[in-house]
Amino acid sequence: MPLSRAFLQTLGAIVLLAMALACKGKSKGSSSTTVTPSVSISGTVTYKRVPLARDANGVPTGLKDAAIPANLTSLPARGVVIRAYQQLEQTKPDGTKILVWTIARSGVTDALGAYVLSVPKDRPTMVEVISSFTGGNSSQINLVAEPGGINSTTGALDRLRYALRKAADGTSPAGNNAPSWTVTADAVVDFSVGLNDVWWLVDPAFNLASSEAPLTNQAVLETSISGRTTGLGSGSRVLGIGDTIATFVTAYGAATPGTTLDLHYWPGHSEPRGSYIEYDRSLFPQAYDTSTGNFHYFGSIRGADVNDDAWDEGVILPMLGRNFLYGTNLGRTFSIPFNPLLPASSAQADLIPDMARIEGLADAMAANLLKSPYLADTQGTGLAAPVLDIRDISGLPPSQLTPYSAPAIRAFAWEIILKANSLPSPGTSADWATINPLVIPRFFRAPVSPTKAATDTTAARDLEPLSIYNQFDRLKEVKSASDPVDLSAIFTDAALTTLAAPFGITWPRPTTAPYAAFVSDWGTDPTTAFPPVTLSMAKAIQVNGSYPNLSQGEIFYTGFSLNADKRCTLAATISPALGAGAKIEVDMPGTLRTFSFTGSGGSTEVIVIPVANTAPYYHPLRLRLKSPATLQPDVVVTLALVPAP
Repeated sequence: MPLSRAFLQTLGAIVLLAMALACKGKSKGSSSTTVTPSVSISGTVTYKRVPLARDANGVPTGLKDAAIPANLTSLPARGVVIRAYQQLEQTKPDGTKILVWTIARSGVTDALGAYVLSVPKDRPTMVEVISSFTGGNSSQINLVAEPGGINSTTGALDRLRYALRKAADGTSPAGNNAPSWTVTADAVVDFSVGLNDVWWLVDPAFNLASSEAPLTNQAVLETSISGRTTGLGSGSRVLGIGDTIATFVTAYGAATPGTTLDLHYWPGHSEPRGSYIEYDRSLFPQAYDTSTGNFHYFGSIRGADVNDDAWDEGVILPMLGRNFLYGTNLGRTFSIPFNPLLPASSAQADLIPDMARIEGLADAMAANLLKSPYLADTQGTGLAAPVLDIRDISGLPPSQLTPYSAPAIRAFAWEIILKANSLPSPGTSADWATINPLVIPRFFRAPVSPTKAATDTTAARDLEPLSIYNQFDRLKEVKSASDPVDLSAIFTDAALTTLAAPFGITWPRPTTAPYAAFVSDWGTDPTTAFPPVTLSMAKAIQVNGSYPNLSQGEIFYTGFSLNADKRCTLAATISPALGAGAKIEVDMPGTLRTFSFTGSGGSTEVIVIPVANTAPYYHPLRLRLKSPATLQPDVVVTLALVPAP
């Protein structure tokens, strides 16, 4: 399937939202509706991109020199939101009449950067390109223009965005923040965005009931903000970020962790953590969206003068890959905790299996789209950091070539990409240029059904956390009508055995420990204490000054089954006692509860553990040692379900 056709399939949900703006309901008891004649406003949105420079072997060396006009490429801006505003006459309580701005229609550009909006005729009309992009699965990604960055005190709904505006006749008089023209016939309004064009900063809020946008004429130029240079705007970088999002959505279907993502980008501003996405939404009360009752996800794109990531697909695409993998893990029995490892692309080799899957596959998802194993963080015409070759496992000892190793998984995934495209390994940059990114996305997606049948086979529940072994299973699925190639015919057991062996991954999956299952079985209807569990930080690595507590020894997966509801307390004994700031978390997804124990342990209040389906009913457990500030010595944890009256 061509990329352009695939991209069109991702726009359905946004189109439905746009249709909602256009629909007007009848008044109760009305027998007729006045039809206002409409006209079409169409056009294309394009932008200038600074391409990546590569040497003869395909290794990135930096960006091409943007000062040379011939180095810039003109590309369609895909998946960007377009709004048509119109002024309507409104009568105030005192009888005076005023003109108010309303949003008449909203849409999204297609794979060619084109759009078409149908609006009522004979009204003053303005067309706006706003820095919001389709994120797939009915979600939106907003590029936020807050000078203070992600830590701004402004609430999510009031955070500014970038916008370009033209009257319906295609004009945009200098200094006019709301140009309009009374549209009487079909019109064409194109936007061609240069490298340093200046954007308006707008508050995108509007009344959902009336479509009135009261803050429309309060837009200010971004270069009017202190610290910015007159005439030097964010330009095509805004659409470059959005187009990178579109590239990802085209192939994988979704680029958010599951709901609205606000990415903050401001030239000259960079967060200490660089470009990143925060998955613990509780850290930002400002992220609360009063219109939906949910929190947005917040993230940041580095915009520092010396290291701007707007053009760096090798930085942005892995972030989107982690979004996708994190989001598709939500709602499963063992969802990833709120704090995935940071920064992205950190070569952690002793992770829990579900985290290794996310960290390893995210980089490979980017490589598939870039048609190259090299991920670059550029700094002008040079590099901000050494180029990451996702194939490189030379620094790993044999003990770190396992299903727990993110670098091993991402290197293995590159071999999967090559073989799916019938290319030799290692191949050359000329070979890689023929990669079809739409051949292998299924390999990166979570299984549709549970990973294993639970004791109660009628329950749609995962018995163990996701791991690289689930991705093997996806390769074995029968070819669908939309698959460009038959992956099951290519990836026979013999082929997978050969491909996986150099990375310490055994296929077929072993039937004995430690890889037969990543979860222990604690039996049915326990009447005594569970077996003791040792949790260890021996393989923990500090990231950004703290321990993420996601290494192989810090988490233990298990479960038990019940034939009847159990009224009890959950008791924990910890030896030796935990130090200050440390705790043991026990996740019990079947009750939607997490219990925490400190020191030498303790007991919970009385709880009821239910049999929610056919008995025996399986209850998974996850034990996690959390000590972000200090390394804890190994501890032995013993849990027990103590009957309560």
